[in-house]
Order: sequence, then C-alpha cells, then structure tokens
Amino acid sequence: MNRGTHLKSISELEGWTWKEAIPSADDSSRTVLRFYRLHRTPIQNLEVSDLRFLIGQNSALEYLVPLAFDQLRKDPFIETEYYPGDLLCALFLINNEPNYWSSHPDQRETLVRLYEENVERMPTGGMSFNDLKKIERDYEKFKAHRG
Repeated sequence: MNRGTHLKSISELEGWTWKEAIPSADDSSRTVLRFYRLHRTPIQNLEVSDLRFLIGQNSALEYLVPLAFDQLRKDPFIETEYYPGDLLCALFLINNEPNYWSSHPDQRETLVRLYEENVERMPTGGMSFNDLKKIERDYEKFKAHRG
C-alpha cells in the first residue's frame, strides 16, 4: 500500500457514498454511527480497535487486512476492545461472502502461520477460559474452511 493511500479515507479509496440520512447519536445505533464516522477517517488515523471493528464489518478488507497484519506481527494476541486476540479473531471470522481469503491465499497462509507459530505464547494469564476457547474455535473454523 503506498503512502498516499494512508492519507485517504475508505470512502475516498472505494468511492463509497453514504446513501441514507447522515447518522446522528439521536437517531442511529452506535454501530451505524461508528461505521459512518470511520469510513470518513483517513486510514492512517484509524486505531487498532477501528481496524477490528471495520474488518468485522467486512469493510475495506483490501486496505485494512494488511494493516491488521502489521499489528499482529508486533503482538499476535493484541487486545483491541474485548479480549486478547480479538483482532486475530476478526481476521479468522471474515465473512466468506466477499471471498477475501480465496482471492488472497498468501495472506491466508500468513495468518495460519502467525497463529500456529505463536499459539504457545498466548497470554493465557489475562484471558478467561471462554476467550481461550473462542480463539481456538474461531481458528479451527477458519482453518477448516478453504474459501
């Protein structure tokens, strides 16, 4: 991704236009409001939690998945909002509808390798049993799905 890309918002990069009424705190859910706001924010200004949120919405994956990998290479089990590893799980859970992983097999393999090389170093001390099981389950579903 070139430097100029980071200066642009998702709306600018994808030619995305909001077709509904501009959301406000009075008439929209937090999710809708956040989605709208983040699509208008330059990519370089997105927080790691914003990456997780947008990837969870299957939004701008071409631009955001590489940024997520940059974060995961530093800390594979980074906690963005909910639990250690929530960014990693957002990648595991990318909806197959856009067929992202089938069109990016090199990134898919990178994600598998990243998890498998680091799973033994998962910071289990700060994680609940349910969070640990969720990461394992999400990884197994991801690994089993070839698309």
